Amino acid sequence: MSATIENDESLPSTPANNHNFVQVSRAYLKAWRGLIRKSGLAAEILFYLVERMGKTTNAVVCSYATLTEVTGYSRRSVATAIKILKEDNWIQVVKIGNASAYCVNEKVIWQAGRNQRKYAIFSATVVASESEQESDYHLKAKEKLTYIPFVERTERMVIGEEELPPPDQKDLDLS
Repeated sequence: MSATIENDESLPSTPANNHNFVQVSRAYLKAWRGLIRKSGLAAEILFYLVERMGKTTNAVVCSYATLTEVTGYSRRSVATAIKILKEDNWIQVVKIGNASAYCVNEKVIWQAGRNQRKYAIFSATVVASESEQESDYHLKAKEKLTYIPFVERTERMVIGEEELPPPDQKDLDLS
């Protein structure tokens, strides 16, 4: 499999649009080459996580099924690659039911400025594979969800047949 990089005019080129860039510590480049030699699949999975990690979180939530689908490797191969990434401190893994949050080592790779980085356990990009969804997923996705109204702190909840005062102009201005 080969990939080519083409000159894409739509890629960001100004500092204000650098949200699509990641930074790599030069101190880890030799170790990165070692990871590629040790396990090409582990390096591929690390790149996949980096491609999808949140700007300030360095984390992605996805299942092994998604990683096997994306890489084309077996679950056992993906598990071995994840084990290598964990043992060599490229990532930290936080279990969330059947999925995991993969936190990329922010000393190696980060996106936001160093003063904006956060430890990412509770905030992450979530990758859900279509193949893991229920068979009627596409039909359900088109259905309108039930709206749940919330009462703001500045609002008063009306219960039963309670009589309300007439509205004033402030209540009627919709702009």
